[in-house]
Amino acid sequence: MNTTRRSALLLAGVFVLSACSSTSDFFLGKDNRPAPKPLPAASGSAGATLLWKHKLGSGGADEGLALKPAIWGGRIYAVSANGRLYAYNSDGSTAWQQKLGNNISAGVAVDRRNVYLGTSNGDLLALSAADGETEWRAPLSSLMLAAPVVADGLVFARSIDGVLTAFDAANGSELWRYRIKEPVLSVRGNAEPVVGGGVVILTTDNGYFVVLDQRSGLPVVEQRIANSAGSNPVARLVDMDSTPQVADGVLYGAAYQSMLFAVDLQQGQPLWRQEQASTQKDIALSRDGVYLVSDIDHVIALNRRDGSIRWKNDRLEGRYLSPPFTLPDGRVGAIDYQGWLHWLDGASGNIVGQQRLASSTADVPALVQRDSIVWQLKDGNLINFRPE
Repeated sequence: MNTTRRSALLLAGVFVLSACSSTSDFFLGKDNRPAPKPLPAASGSAGATLLWKHKLGSGGADEGLALKPAIWGGRIYAVSANGRLYAYNSDGSTAWQQKLGNNISAGVAVDRRNVYLGTSNGDLLALSAADGETEWRAPLSSLMLAAPVVADGLVFARSIDGVLTAFDAANGSELWRYRIKEPVLSVRGNAEPVVGGGVVILTTDNGYFVVLDQRSGLPVVEQRIANSAGSNPVARLVDMDSTPQVADGVLYGAAYQSMLFAVDLQQGQPLWRQEQASTQKDIALSRDGVYLVSDIDHVIALNRRDGSIRWKNDRLEGRYLSPPFTLPDGRVGAIDYQGWLHWLDGASGNIVGQQRLASSTADVPALVQRDSIVWQLKDGNLINFRPE
């Protein structure tokens, strides 16, 4: 690694980490989160069956990482923070595993050819999906914490210094860079870009959403959606670190300690803002609802149409809930710090079932498949279970 790039990596890491460490007790620390409420009783019998579980090694929680798996062709790919990449068949048997020689900061994404992930050295790494052998390695401007995204033969990597880089997925050649205007102080973490329809959509730590042309990297829309306010830098944080969701031409997202919002992507204008709810975790959508877990673990449902609040459930307060996920039958799921999976009715918010599947919560969203759900937990376990 050349001296200039090493200096840039160290500077970016100190910049974000020092900002986070000086404020972590304020918005994530033990002094501010309420004590966990006792395990509540459920009004129904919805449950789950654990199909298999694998211990991957370090889950990345101690390093402040949120590592997520990916699925392609029925095969599940997952990575540990200490640099092991695993490929599992749908029945849980191991297809292969590979020791990478680097610690991992972000991952994973996969297409029919390769698996893509970010290393702690500030590289984007592509490995064969067939056997885990290295195909190519490309330097980034800094460390990446958000998983890369692959689509249409391109790989998009967002680094913590505010640079989004597009690469040719076949050979790792750099195609373009776009620099995001980042604030001086921000929460550690970045949202993944959303790719589709010939564009790349970003939400930023200074309250903007940006739409880029996928092939050129030129901005099509740059629109402020969240305004910072407050008497000190912490109060003015409006980081949008949860990955936004897109459905029916509408972008749904969240700004830290600020609001949830919906934006018409064709017009580039907000449809609604809801300032009574915010989150740092990824949100989930149903046909007509938006679901989130607040920073004190209240589960909240909004109407997709106008952002009005349908219900709030505070019975899981302080239980370190995961990001929520939804099922076609209307259920909303989340797992807590003791590994209890909680099912909520999407219409009423009532807890309709519980099942203890593990001993840890998750920082990343679950991967909902047709017949089962795959989840990488904070303690490094990868689980696959079937809703009942």
